[in-house]
Amino acid sequence: MSAQANTRANQNMSNESIHIDVDAVESTTTAISVTARIDYIQRFSKQLTVVVDKNPAVYSQLARQYLAHISQESSKQEVNVAFVAASSKLNDIQMRCRLIEQLFANTLFDPEQSLAVSILRLVKQNNDTITILIEHAQTLSLQVKYELCQLVDVAKKTQNNINVVIFGLEQAAQEVAQNRTLFDKKTSIIDASNGQVLALDHARFKNKTTAFKSDTWLKLSLAALVAMLIAFTSWFFLAEYENFSLTDLPVKPPIAETPKIVPQETPALITPSKTARSKFASTADINLALLGQNSSKQLLLATAERDDILQALVLAEPRINNTNVAVNIDEPAATSTSIPALTNINITPKLVKPNEVKLDEPNQLPLLPLLPVILTEQYYLNAEEGYVVQITGFTNLSRLATFIKKNKDLEYFSYQKNLNSQQFIVLTTKIYSDKAQAIVAMNGLPEVIKSLGSFLKSVATIKREINIVNQ
Repeated sequence: MSAQANTRANQNMSNESIHIDVDAVESTTTAISVTARIDYIQRFSKQLTVVVDKNPAVYSQLARQYLAHISQESSKQEVNVAFVAASSKLNDIQMRCRLIEQLFANTLFDPEQSLAVSILRLVKQNNDTITILIEHAQTLSLQVKYELCQLVDVAKKTQNNINVVIFGLEQAAQEVAQNRTLFDKKTSIIDASNGQVLALDHARFKNKTTAFKSDTWLKLSLAALVAMLIAFTSWFFLAEYENFSLTDLPVKPPIAETPKIVPQETPALITPSKTARSKFASTADINLALLGQNSSKQLLLATAERDDILQALVLAEPRINNTNVAVNIDEPAATSTSIPALTNINITPKLVKPNEVKLDEPNQLPLLPLLPVILTEQYYLNAEEGYVVQITGFTNLSRLATFIKKNKDLEYFSYQKNLNSQQFIVLTTKIYSDKAQAIVAMNGLPEVIKSLGSFLKSVATIKREINIVNQ
């Protein structure tokens, strides 16, 4: 891209064209020292000079005093000066245009090219001494600062007399110091208040707000948020662990075995021998046989008649002496009503005539199950609180009987509960006053018992299970 400069200002830098009243400029000791320091750097070091101060009025006054100083020196030699007041509203292209238009009027140039390229090419054509003064350097972009620094450095190597001085706040020096790799040994920073040269690593140029940048605060906020989430999650799991109980876990019911259908065989009729006559069983013998007890008499039993069996089944009215209950869990319970146990039953014989009871089918005779354990539900109901170790549980009475036979020395208590619409017999240890004692008791169980999946259970949980069954 090319543009043509419209005007050329201060080409010969005569006193009439500058229009600055030298007598009106205040010449203080500080201004003289700063001007002398700038002249010394431009004569011997040939570096980009940055004059900084905290007060904009101070560096602006120094900029105009140095411009007046150049106007006095211009009478001795021809000097081409460009003075530009920078602003944040001017972009890089506009800054390049203003500098080149003041230095080289009516000249074609490409404003997108670097100042080091454009000005050095135009200097070879005019062979002038060039001085560039820029006010409010803190508004210059880093790109323009670097182009000016590169311009002075290349001019020094090519024996061209080009001087660049920029005036601004300390933020301009801070940006130069933060990009030290670009400006090291190519830039001199002067304090406008006393004329001292400051190094790039001076404490005044360190960015004190680096730790408080927006990205830093964002990272700190995210870290704090993550820490709060971790703390809340940990607290939640600890609280849930206190309320966690293994009794709330669903227990997988044992796989039901497929019942085998056994064909019914017609009982063979026993024909009395001619030589020996068998004695028929009495009603009391049949009753004892149903209860699993042996008759004290050594009798030869023959097939009982239908009327005798019927009379034996209905002649007794059982009386329960304790609160223990039992259930046949091989068949699903139709209701939640518990069935009385067959332990400690006193039987009063009662004669019933065969004609008083009608029975349609012999297979419909009621059968009462026999539990291989005595339920001790009142033992749990009488306890106020505590913990037990649940040893195991069964829905199959035959497996329960086998377990009790194998573990005759095991001390246990038992009760029944509902599990998946089935009656479930539970075996536990005695009640311990606190959880620590129950844990010690659980660890002391034999490995065969612990392998069944023993765990702790509170007495309150057992009471709820018993009450559900008794409803």
